[in-house]
Amino acid sequence: MFSFPYPQETDVKSIRVPLLARTHYSITNDSNFSDFFGKTLDAEKEKANASGNENLAVGDFLASTTQAWLFFGVASEALGRNIKHEEFADVGPGESHLSIDIRIPVWFWRELKARWDELDGSLTAAEFEAKRAQLKKIHDSAMLSVIYMDVMANILDDGKLTQVLLSVHMLLYLVAYVLDYGTLEANQAIRGKATTKLLKERMIGNEWCRKRLNLLDTSPMLYPALYFLSSLKPPRTNVEDHSSCSSERCLVTSKLSKPHHRTEECLCEDVAVPVERVNTIVGNGEIPLIRIRRSPSGKTELEVVPYTPSSKFIAISHVWADRQFGSAQNSLPECQVGYLQEVIFGLPTSMAHWGLREWVGYWWSSQPGTTDPPSHAYEYFWLDSFCIPQAAEHADLRNKAIESMNLIYAAASHTLVFDKGLQALDAGRRPASLAHGGRPTYYAPERLLDVVANIYASNWMGRAWTLQEGILSGNIVFPLYGSLAYIKLLWPHYESSDDGFGGLLEFVVNSIPKDFRRSVHDFLPRRNKTKPKVNMRKADESSEPFREVVRRQLFKHMKRALNVEEYRDYARTPADRAARFVKAHSLLQSRTTTQANDIPLILMNMSCLNANAISQSKTIDTRMKQLFYGLESLPAELLFSDCARLGTCAVDSWIPHEITHEIFEGTHTLKLDQAGFTFETKKGAEALKFYLLSSAQRSNGFRLLLPDLKDAKGPKYDVKALQKSDNEQPAAPTSVWCIVVDNEPAERGARFVVNRVVGNKYFLHYDCPLRLTKTDDLKSPSDSGQKLKHEIGAVRLSGDFIIERSHEPQDLSISRPQNPEKYSDRLIVITQAVCGVLTFVERYLMRALWGDENSMSTIFYILYGLYSFKKRLWVEEALRGFVHHAWMATYQPDWSPHGRWKWFWKLSNWEPPVAFSTMNKWMCTFVFFASFLMRNWTGVLTVTLYWLPLFDKQELANMYVIATVTMAVLSFF
Repeated sequence: MFSFPYPQETDVKSIRVPLLARTHYSITNDSNFSDFFGKTLDAEKEKANASGNENLAVGDFLASTTQAWLFFGVASEALGRNIKHEEFADVGPGESHLSIDIRIPVWFWRELKARWDELDGSLTAAEFEAKRAQLKKIHDSAMLSVIYMDVMANILDDGKLTQVLLSVHMLLYLVAYVLDYGTLEANQAIRGKATTKLLKERMIGNEWCRKRLNLLDTSPMLYPALYFLSSLKPPRTNVEDHSSCSSERCLVTSKLSKPHHRTEECLCEDVAVPVERVNTIVGNGEIPLIRIRRSPSGKTELEVVPYTPSSKFIAISHVWADRQFGSAQNSLPECQVGYLQEVIFGLPTSMAHWGLREWVGYWWSSQPGTTDPPSHAYEYFWLDSFCIPQAAEHADLRNKAIESMNLIYAAASHTLVFDKGLQALDAGRRPASLAHGGRPTYYAPERLLDVVANIYASNWMGRAWTLQEGILSGNIVFPLYGSLAYIKLLWPHYESSDDGFGGLLEFVVNSIPKDFRRSVHDFLPRRNKTKPKVNMRKADESSEPFREVVRRQLFKHMKRALNVEEYRDYARTPADRAARFVKAHSLLQSRTTTQANDIPLILMNMSCLNANAISQSKTIDTRMKQLFYGLESLPAELLFSDCARLGTCAVDSWIPHEITHEIFEGTHTLKLDQAGFTFETKKGAEALKFYLLSSAQRSNGFRLLLPDLKDAKGPKYDVKALQKSDNEQPAAPTSVWCIVVDNEPAERGARFVVNRVVGNKYFLHYDCPLRLTKTDDLKSPSDSGQKLKHEIGAVRLSGDFIIERSHEPQDLSISRPQNPEKYSDRLIVITQAVCGVLTFVERYLMRALWGDENSMSTIFYILYGLYSFKKRLWVEEALRGFVHHAWMATYQPDWSPHGRWKWFWKLSNWEPPVAFSTMNKWMCTFVFFASFLMRNWTGVLTVTLYWLPLFDKQELANMYVIATVTMAVLSFF
């Protein structure tokens, strides 16, 4: 049994580190822990010489020393006893020598946790903190050492040393967790480390695509989560060979093919959608929805209706390469249509759509182990194969339908994701409910860690269009084998549990400040000291105690890859849109698409720009140009990236032709103004350095002498221009060249043509990116094996540097949320205001007509109460319909922020210095606690009903707990 989890259904063997240490560690203390390395080094040398291994490789020697010092040393210090090598090492399956499983034996974690729990209960607060500080100092020293050696191992390219370092990383994670996981930052698997490279190569060997691994560079993981992923093969039913793929490009493409039947023996006929009806609806600027029905003769038919604001429908997202629902004929096999209907009918209704029957049934659970029959709550759905005209003669209608896709996924009640690999995943199943504690209405998976990891590794997560679909969708559902995985319910917070008051007790304990708990702890009698018991039942009883911890880590990364929540707010300024562009660009680095000209459309949608304005442009060059001119603020790192561009030595030649593999720091930006794209630097940061070159020659490689490096004996830079051969490039329009060099690290730059100079303003045309390598003139050309390069001097330039633009930019910004539900907080306030005004007018009229309200009958008041309830629903429905109509108008090709809805957008986009939702939340919290303390239960109920549709329900539950505990404490005074 091991501490860290492993995929349950995988044929990938776990990494086992050979036992290389020859020296046994003896417990020291924090002051001389680092000194033990020297002692271990000498001891390892003596033992190597004694065994006749004087010529032991540097990597093997470092590996044995590191294992004896860092691995066994940290383990011994954490447990407070000297550990023997044999306690960790055993003979693995098919091996003949002792080795250590990288997952760390579970006995170590249990003993570690038991020891520190005992110290927490037996020592005073000061004594315990002293012990903790001592181990933390050792942990920090070991962490710095392992990071340094990790970089060294990357240079040595030694496999054994890298494996030893990976085992140390995993061990340090356990020590960091037991010390204080919430405040002690664990080490991440970042680019440039040998251990990260090892796990990436392991993933490539397990059939991962190299391009998918780009996500690990932009969003690094902790080692336990990355190790779990590296042990998993991506869920695929089709054979895909990614061995030739690179980090820039995936070579496995999906072509539009005829869909398969559900089984090989099936010979059912195709079911075609009424194409003319679809064309009519799309031509009218509406969205077609599909419903499956049976004809009187029992034949499957498809009904097409236009979308209305009151429509509840399901959006279908699928992987075309699976050949399930992708078709070029607007038709699918009847077996696939039947399967689709079965899944849609099986979706349970959410609380937002419950009627009287559902609310009554909420209090009456069905028999254990069973679920309600299919709800049939959703009948209409949207599927691209049915709802987008596929014929060549309807290309205009096809483009028009594609323009509405972002609206479709944003307005859908749910998005069903069909990935053939995930549909074959058997993760167990258990009866579950969408409402906590409600009656079971569907089957949820049991092994949630495997589900999260497989979704993260799925083909669906690797496609470009699904990024937009996932971000815009409010509720994403993955059909698995025998169960449904709601992405929101994969987070442990939503998990249906049987802990009773265990979770409540854990929250109450953790809500009390730690220092206060420790001070109370010291005042109790020593034998009666209580220790808050945190809910670790699952962790203690499981053979893999960190299964839930790894699930949380993977879920955070998966959610970050979808950005479900982050993209639902406004993007009001160019800086907001630039930030969204950076996020979307980072996520698209690991995703692929069959059509390259789809990338600018996706980037525009994700950056809150009006993509409909460029969808008519046929070429990717035109679309990319419109995208970058619409953003107004761009990261300057784009200039240093090695990627295809629109040209060289001309206006707009700097614009990338594709997604670049780049990490944007945000220190330097390009701001679009009347003159062009001007270089700007973040306040407090060092500006980029520009140099004027002394040579007019346009060379692919040269030696650069910067002003502070003119000493012939000092280091200089060998510069390589990342451009095509000269015969493929247009002639340079001028002989005046300049370069810009990145500050950190100074290993890359870009070359420009100085087109003109006005005062202290330099107007530039982009040529190509550069790569700089420090060189030493002391080496002769014969020593380096290279011929003498052409040397060029440089002069530092100062002033404003501007990349010239070709045309006036078009305002493509759209300040809107991705979903109309964002307006719910404002709508409730407006609804209350409107209802309050109507009530005032009604009461005034009643007094004017009947004089005395007290003379009215009870029946009248009952009817008036029913009317008041319906009045609120009518007002709310009217406001929501109005907002939905105005929101949908922003997706039309002719939409303008200065059109008929400009007053509405100005009002809805206005945000006070403190965000409206935040201010509203603060007010609700204050009124809730004030009402609770004054025992004003009407006020508590009012805030509760107001809170539920707006904010997190768990936060409301936490407020009830805190208020109850506060009342109980105050009752003693």
